[in-house]
Amino acid sequence: MNTEEGTIPAGIKSDQAWIAETPVGDWYYGPNFSYYSGAVIRYIFEQVARDGNVAICISPLPDGSFDEGSTRMLKEIGAWMRVNGEGIYGSKVWHVLGEGEGEDGKLRVLPGHKIDGKQAKFQFGPKDFRFTVGKDGSLYAFAMAVPAPSSEIRIRSLGAAANLLGKPVTAVSLLGHKGAPLRWRQEADALVISAAAEMPFATAVAFNIR
Repeated sequence: MNTEEGTIPAGIKSDQAWIAETPVGDWYYGPNFSYYSGAVIRYIFEQVARDGNVAICISPLPDGSFDEGSTRMLKEIGAWMRVNGEGIYGSKVWHVLGEGEGEDGKLRVLPGHKIDGKQAKFQFGPKDFRFTVGKDGSLYAFAMAVPAPSSEIRIRSLGAAANLLGKPVTAVSLLGHKGAPLRWRQEADALVISAAAEMPFATAVAFNIR
């Protein structure tokens, strides 16, 4: 099995099994690490959308315990995974990695190497998505930033004309949303989703698409 230490492949890498591995801060404990759970979460689905597994180093204190920042960060990641993990655990790559509005038509991609302030400060927009296929066969579209309440979300890869899903979209739901079903429509050039009136989520959200 190959490893990608601190790097993010340019595209989907499905020629062999591989693990992306990187530390939060460094491979050993040090002061002033950046404990932003959002950077770890986005690093995870940057890699799984490329068909990778993920290993994150969280460095303990010399006595083997975790400091307050690491503990808080891990709890926040756990809370996010409890809502969105069905699009991560046991998932596989779709034939499209993602979409967005980066420079020169390229994806806006989280910086590689150790997770620190540069990842914490990196900004994604409402057009940035990553895709996975879950164990249940559903497509999961991860919005890299939480959409504004009641905003219109357009996912170009799921337009009817492109037919990348191989069939018309029949259902759309937002993981963790407890209110009324989302309003959506599949147009020729995009799947158009109306965000809920309240979006009390952190970091990113996942749409389950069938």
